[in-house]
Amino acid sequence: MEDAWQPEALRNKRLEQLRATMDDYIVKHTDQVEGNLPVFFGHVAATLDKTFPDLDDRTYDDFIDATTFTLVNTTREAPTVEFLEKTLRHAMGNKRRRKGRATLDVIVGLKLIDTGNYYQAIEYLARYRNYDGRINAAIAYSYYALSLATNRKQGIRPDDLELHAREEMLNLSRTRPPLNRLGVLDRRDTRLNPIFWFMLDLAFTWFPSEPEFYRIGISRTKHEGDADRRQNLLARAIERFSDNRFFLTEAFNTRVELRNGGDAAAIVKQMMQQYPDDHEALYFGMKLAILGGQSRSYASFRKLALLKAFPRHLLLLLDAVLEVMCNHKTESYLCFEEAKKASLGREYYITALEYILRDFIEGDEDRAKRARSAFFTSVDQYSTQILKIKEGR
Repeated sequence: MEDAWQPEALRNKRLEQLRATMDDYIVKHTDQVEGNLPVFFGHVAATLDKTFPDLDDRTYDDFIDATTFTLVNTTREAPTVEFLEKTLRHAMGNKRRRKGRATLDVIVGLKLIDTGNYYQAIEYLARYRNYDGRINAAIAYSYYALSLATNRKQGIRPDDLELHAREEMLNLSRTRPPLNRLGVLDRRDTRLNPIFWFMLDLAFTWFPSEPEFYRIGISRTKHEGDADRRQNLLARAIERFSDNRFFLTEAFNTRVELRNGGDAAAIVKQMMQQYPDDHEALYFGMKLAILGGQSRSYASFRKLALLKAFPRHLLLLLDAVLEVMCNHKTESYLCFEEAKKASLGREYYITALEYILRDFIEGDEDRAKRARSAFFTSVDQYSTQILKIKEGR
């Protein structure tokens, strides 16, 4: 008899419970686990196979990685490289995908950093430079820590080791690798993220005229969901690079996300002063007016948009969005019909949008509310594509 299908959310909850059980066992029986690694990892694999027979390979291997992380960081004494290699060998032997061991090597690299074995840590981490930008930062941290130890002993100024650290951070700013490819190491008890932020703060000091480090930090705050840090970085970036449109755009989007209309309006005003001929600031002004249901403010920005040769079909669509957000059903339909006439060649998108509008006009209260949100989001994304408003400018 086949096992009953289970929603992914429930499966993930059970996986978390199993991981907590494994972690607890490791903490309570560390000596036994370390003394018989083949049996332990075989037990982990057998438990996964029995409890989750249909588990996909990536999730299966991530569980093995997470278990290895706990084991490596629970050892009571500084482990030898031989022990760490033995642990990785047994972990890899029980993973389904036998190629690539980036996460495991990074786990070991971080453990070696914790125990002060920086040169050995660099050997493990350097294999994955640019795989995840946080690895670059960990390599830089290792060089920087070595530099501090050398300088304390010899009483000299920063040496080649610190220069290596700086070069690693510059490489990070130039290559801009992803910052989220090591999901297992997003745990709160890993040092990878604190090391990343420590080195980024140093980079701000070392390279005060390089805006890329602020962009990297802002990108990471989005992944972490750290709105406070993102706002702090944006404030510092705008103060230092006041004419950088990327930071202004990010600041506007962040203010909107946090429902801070006053500060968002200030960003729009600044952008219009600095880029008077661009469509971006005008669109942001109209977007803010739409979100606030401010018809008079919208009309002012729309008049300016006409003078700046804004795409006509887009203006007509935005008229419909305003009426939708103001909960004007009849008016929204009339505006949409005008937009449809002006949108020749875009029938596929307009047809899909019309279905959403129909839910807003004809649906019950809950359905209409969801349709309003979907209609706004869709046209907002469409507008940013038409106007070429995007990150990485």
